[in-house]
Amino acid sequence: MAQNKNIVLVMGRPNTGKSSSLRNLPQNRMVYLNTDLKELPFADKFLASVEISDALDVLDYITEIEDNPSVEGGILDTLTFLMCMYERQYVVSSTNTQAAWGNYGNFYRDLIHKIKSGTKDYAILAHEDTKHNEINMTMETSVPIKGAVGKIGCEADFTTILSTKQVSIKKLEPFENDLLHITDDEREDGVKYVFCTRINKDHAGEKMRSAMGLWKRNELYIDNDLNQVFKRLKEYYS
Repeated sequence: MAQNKNIVLVMGRPNTGKSSSLRNLPQNRMVYLNTDLKELPFADKFLASVEISDALDVLDYITEIEDNPSVEGGILDTLTFLMCMYERQYVVSSTNTQAAWGNYGNFYRDLIHKIKSGTKDYAILAHEDTKHNEINMTMETSVPIKGAVGKIGCEADFTTILSTKQVSIKKLEPFENDLLHITDDEREDGVKYVFCTRINKDHAGEKMRSAMGLWKRNELYIDNDLNQVFKRLKEYYS
């Protein structure tokens, strides 16, 4: 069975443009699964916009996305809050916490398996945490998930990982490229919300990754626009 290549993990700290990166997606053909229970920063025109109240329901929604030919893909906003919801609903209240934590890991693996074995586009948004690695004496970012999954790091399950950033226009100027469009308003403000596509000296210890050659060298920073990211993925893998 071929693995779905049209999957993107978008991780970042609050107010760095994770949700706004969804704005140019073909909303009328995509399903938005909202676990953060917050309003989007743009007009919501998704084919379906679902507020998740039971973590297990997400598995059924992924099945529905795959089975519906009119649906192009799904968005999970966010993986972090989904796993917190599962913990609150099925681990904290359990009389057998050891078994419950095992089920926590199984739930995560079932979710990832459904997405990877699917055929649709999936954007998985996640909050980012930064901790000091005392062994390497560096700051490292990760998606804060608990249990055995957290020890390994959920980032290991994704080939394409982007990090959301607020970057000054002056810093962006040397990285001019076809996927980076700086507006007059952004120049006036002096800052732009972007995706960072790879690790460099300024982003050591972070988790960005992609297939070799997916991004050009000057595409370190690109617009925080998932629509153009999925277009690039389709071009690359075709």
